[in-house]
Amino acid sequence: MKGEPPSALNPPSGCRFRTRCWKAQDVCATTEPVLATANGAAPGHVLACHFPEVRTDLTAEVPA
Repeated sequence: MKGEPPSALNPPSGCRFRTRCWKAQDVCATTEPVLATANGAAPGHVLACHFPEVRTDLTAEVPA
């Protein structure tokens, strides 16, 4: 993400990453998103976003 990371001592209201997220909308400023599993996400992968998306063009390298 471009921009500065949010302050841990004085985070913005709502979603902590809204000030540098290209998807941010009004709800992001007022409501903190809940931690959830996105449809199509890898097992054990969780995220917190009002507008989640799962990238299918990425592959993980598994050590031998």
